Amino acid sequence: MSTLANFTKTLIISFVLTLVYLFLPSDLVVLGQILKYSILISIIIALMSYKSVIQSVESGISNINSPKRKKDGKYEFEVVLDEKKTTKDLFQRLIILTIKVASSINKHSHSAIYTIDPKINSFVLQGGKKDEFKESISIENGELLNFVLKSRKIHQKDNKDLWNSLFSENSWKGSESAIINPVKIHGKDLGFILCRIDHFKNISDKDLSSFKNLSEFFSYNLQNLDDLDYHINQEASKDLILDIISGLNSKTDEQNIFDQFRYFFRTTFNYDRLTISIRKETNNRRKIDKAINSIVKLTDGIKDELDQETEFPTNGTLHGLPIISGKSISSSNWQESFPNIVRYSSKQKSNAVYKTILGSPILVGNQAKGSIVLERLDEVMYAKKEVKNLEKVGRILGSSLEWVNEYNKIYENATHDGLSGLLNHQTFKERFNDEIKRAERFQHKMSIMIFDLDKFKNINDTLGHQYGDYIIQTCSKIMKDNVRAVDVVARYGGEEFAIILINTSVIMSNIVAQRIVDTIANYPFKMDNIKAKMTISGGMSEYPSDSKDMKELIEIADQAMYSSKQEGGNKFSIHSNIEKSG
Repeated sequence: MSTLANFTKTLIISFVLTLVYLFLPSDLVVLGQILKYSILISIIIALMSYKSVIQSVESGISNINSPKRKKDGKYEFEVVLDEKKTTKDLFQRLIILTIKVASSINKHSHSAIYTIDPKINSFVLQGGKKDEFKESISIENGELLNFVLKSRKIHQKDNKDLWNSLFSENSWKGSESAIINPVKIHGKDLGFILCRIDHFKNISDKDLSSFKNLSEFFSYNLQNLDDLDYHINQEASKDLILDIISGLNSKTDEQNIFDQFRYFFRTTFNYDRLTISIRKETNNRRKIDKAINSIVKLTDGIKDELDQETEFPTNGTLHGLPIISGKSISSSNWQESFPNIVRYSSKQKSNAVYKTILGSPILVGNQAKGSIVLERLDEVMYAKKEVKNLEKVGRILGSSLEWVNEYNKIYENATHDGLSGLLNHQTFKERFNDEIKRAERFQHKMSIMIFDLDKFKNINDTLGHQYGDYIIQTCSKIMKDNVRAVDVVARYGGEEFAIILINTSVIMSNIVAQRIVDTIANYPFKMDNIKAKMTISGGMSEYPSDSKDMKELIEIADQAMYSSKQEGGNKFSIHSNIEKSG
């Protein structure tokens, strides 16, 4: 309350000086001038402290509960700390998310983030385990700076001194490696992301590229947060957008991000209509067909024909203009400012509903991926600071969308086989365990199929590995096309596949299995004008009839598959039928 006391004193002094000045004899000119300037200065000081006083009072009100009566009859106020997340907390959540993404890129990695603390002239650990990484690293370490300034990979056995300055003491084998990628804001070095991998053989070229992209996106988000902190003074709105960004994870999809931004726009901007659109990509490689249409992803305010999921031409429309130009548009009468374009369609019923417009592109890097358009019925121009704020939000929204896309790509690479596009071996086992728990809870049956291509080695030996890859990709698609979306299909090994039919008995599954066998046997394989024939053998077990254990169910299906092989292949066997015939 010291701010309020100082403000009160200044106000009283101004009041007293004013009274003295009013009753001062007219012949005391010099003293009168001094009093006049003293009054002016005191008023200026009072006005300057006014905002601080209001903020102090508001803060005090928000942090004080209702008075409680004490035993002696007096009252006391209980001060309660505000539980609202601070910007620092949200920044830490963003760091934690980045480290989680690094783990998704390479499961063998141990990651940390360092930022510069100029007070101690060191890089300080912001995220990562303290028992694995040094808590601070001197900036004067010249060898480290050579690595930090650009993306580099280091090996423990080749850089022992540098290694020991980065990591806590350990019994190193010499095969460990690390990847360092810089973190920058506005072109200035802020710190670096450090990822240690237990063995250099566990690092692929894809990992190097993914870690580099991760540091760039982390830097880009930090830069946007820094810009937002400068340009948007409303703390509630700033914390909200930081919360949105730091809350991104593998379960966040594109539409979820748009929905989260809806409340942000409501609390930050004044509009009658909000429309967010995204450029619709096409598979056509010709540039002329790129972004020919855009699609509405979010609307708020007055409802009209331009509803969510509506497509409209990007060229020649008001809502497509920020996308085409890559720049903001602002006008208090858009029809006068842009007379040669329509709002979104030449067939729309009314062009003259909205007058004022503010639109900005959704940017990823320097490329416009969409547009944010605010419209008002009145003719009051948006202020320049609002234009700047919307531009920043456009960059942040673009960054958020790109972050989720990159995260999904990383997740896809980590869980799917690169050649076939099916689930990989490890992910299949994880899904299998989940499905067993679900089947046990709901008392459902499941059919487990194991397939193996017949004499596949002959294809590789005679026609080459590229032809073999073509056959694996084709057979994978056949299997995927012959099951439901809910079923699980995986590449279990080299030419071996596994399928789980959810809530399906072996009797019903036999139809699916035989259809897969017949389709592959009759498929006209042809590559580079070379034709080939391929057959497949399979076996099946059933949960819970054959077993409730994942390993046993796979082994039982595998035995049934080998029974098919022994009978010449190109057939499918059910474990229970084999037992009966035996």
